[in-house]
Amino acid sequence: MPHRQNIEVSMPLQAEFLPVATGCVEQSVQLFGLGRSEAMHLTLAVEEVYSFLAARTATSQRLKLLCRNGGYYAEVSCRFPLHALPVGAFNITSAVSSEDEQSLSEMGLLLAARTVDQLGIFAENNEMQIHFVKNKKYPRVREKLSDFVLKGSVREAEPEAERLKQFACRVSSKYESHAPAFFSFPGKVADMVGCGEYGAVLLADVKDNVCAGMFWRRGHKLAEAFGPYVFCDQPQLAAQAVEACLRKLARTSLVCMVVQDPTADVPPGYFEILARDGSVLYRQLEEDNGTTAYAHSGFADFLRSGYQQLYLPREVHSVENQGEAQSPCSAFAAQMNRPAARVTLTSIWVGKDAAPVLAEHVRALKQEGFTEILFHLDTGVAEQAMLGPALSTAGFVPQWILPWGGRGDILVLTHREEEGL
Repeated sequence: MPHRQNIEVSMPLQAEFLPVATGCVEQSVQLFGLGRSEAMHLTLAVEEVYSFLAARTATSQRLKLLCRNGGYYAEVSCRFPLHALPVGAFNITSAVSSEDEQSLSEMGLLLAARTVDQLGIFAENNEMQIHFVKNKKYPRVREKLSDFVLKGSVREAEPEAERLKQFACRVSSKYESHAPAFFSFPGKVADMVGCGEYGAVLLADVKDNVCAGMFWRRGHKLAEAFGPYVFCDQPQLAAQAVEACLRKLARTSLVCMVVQDPTADVPPGYFEILARDGSVLYRQLEEDNGTTAYAHSGFADFLRSGYQQLYLPREVHSVENQGEAQSPCSAFAAQMNRPAARVTLTSIWVGKDAAPVLAEHVRALKQEGFTEILFHLDTGVAEQAMLGPALSTAGFVPQWILPWGGRGDILVLTHREEEGL
């Protein structure tokens, strides 16, 4: 599927080149299929970052701009000199004060963070990278598809676009609020599989009615699966869907899989419980050759115990600040599930102010009505281990480990009111 189109340019960080940057973004992402409104959101984000940098960096500095077609989204990445941006401006808790000159100067960056669906900030090779993602707009499910009587034998059907759209409609119709939100957009589900980031296994009868299936996202070594979903009065189809899914994944380089928020149709004997409340199931797909997990001393024992229970070969390396310089500002991203009143925080930049910034995030999210606040800490990123004391102070406690959920394993923490100060 011709979605992996990249457009890359490099230009001086000088104000007169701003139209080159914004024109490249606007035309590229519309060519990728974004509507004009979504394209303008990405264009605005790049305009604000470019304008801020051009006013504050040497004229000899350059910005590298990459526009990428993700199939169901467009991504724009900017690479520029390290520490050129105040990353704290991208926090959801940031605010503008008319009496604060610095705050006013960062207002454009705040707007940039608000106009996109995903934001990432990274440092590599003495450069800073900021990634903006905007999803395409798709029409919602137009009609509900009811359960049906199975006609003839069941076969594994190719996950072609029309079958995937039917599958999404059936998931959305039967499982409603218990289904991931993307199933409400059948065309999006078809593009998610078409771009290669997601996979699906579908079972259909002789009339090509999709009667069961599973869906998953491909990570570096982890498959995050959803389902199984069954749409007729044949509960044994759940086991057939799981087995078909495992056969497909066995032919990949993936090491393990998890099922997030599994349905009641999950057949017994295929998975082990990862989260204590049963909301995450786990299955090893092939031998895990191990890796290093970075952790603050406060979380190291929890990780060692968890790895022992999961029989995962890991070397837990303790990380603490020993006087070395740190960035002054922290930034965190929030993935919100409003129907479930659940939000997941992740680190996009680690700085000295992590404790108060985390506390402010918790206060703001509780005010918005979120009752479940999670934090995903990537043990494969040494810098994130520095967040241990700040997380504990803010009231987060470790709950379970998601193997290979990020660059390394993800330590999942939940906020407990009584734990915070």
